[in-house]
Amino acid sequence: MARPIDPERHARKRDAILEAAASEFAAHGYAAATTAGICRAAGISSGTFFHYFPSKLDALLGVLDAENARALARLAEIEGRSSGLSALLEYAEGFEREISDDGYAGFVDGLLAVASTPEVAARLEAEASAAAGFLSRQVQLAQEAGEIRGDIPARDLGTMVSWLLDGAAQAAASAGPAAEARRERPRIAEAVCGLLVTRA
Repeated sequence: MARPIDPERHARKRDAILEAAASEFAAHGYAAATTAGICRAAGISSGTFFHYFPSKLDALLGVLDAENARALARLAEIEGRSSGLSALLEYAEGFEREISDDGYAGFVDGLLAVASTPEVAARLEAEASAAAGFLSRQVQLAQEAGEIRGDIPARDLGTMVSWLLDGAAQAAASAGPAAEARRERPRIAEAVCGLLVTRA
């Protein structure tokens, strides 16, 4: 008779494997990371790993799914306590913390090798779409409240904010984890505020 599965224990073990996988991908990149390294980091056997994830790609997809869930929760939290310009600036500050993490550059670099894989591309697109929707809503609310410039349509202005954030993310990925590079980087929230509040 099969032993009953404890859902909470199963979820904790899966989360621990995903955390170890994310660390390995950030440290070594996707291509160089190994399932053996993930197993060592998680303190599990390879059999346990493959019980939860049939392949290294499945572990990466799990990491991306978990990150997307966290990102959606963060957006909901921000929208639950603020709106308009304050929500946009809070998002920008969180985004800056995320791309300043020492593991960010390695993780992004590792993703490049598999970004065109349909499953990976779909998850990256889902995250980008959620962020774009948030930016569009909050820019619209900020314009309606008279908090930001109104000379550019909200949809276009939201796209400009996305471009600014994408550029900052690319710069962070290129600069790597060096603390000096992070200190010299302009504040993202200030750049967003400058774009939104400055009137033509």
